[in-house]
Amino acid sequence: MENEKKMTFEAKLNRLNEIVSKIEGQTLPLQETLSLYKEGKALIEDLQKELSEAEKKVGDLRVDEEDIK
Repeated sequence: MENEKKMTFEAKLNRLNEIVSKIEGQTLPLQETLSLYKEGKALIEDLQKELSEAEKKVGDLRVDEEDIK
């Protein structure tokens, strides 16, 4: 999962979509399915964290903008 830290938000989202498509579209060995599920779960957590951070930044910018007016 260390590579996830170096991936952009968009790359993580694309990888997550690949994982979902692969799990939904194929019958995979249990171990591979579990591995993909674990990777997908980690990506979701990472993406949610990044979204939360971005929302906070936008909120902070809005507060700063209101202080200027």
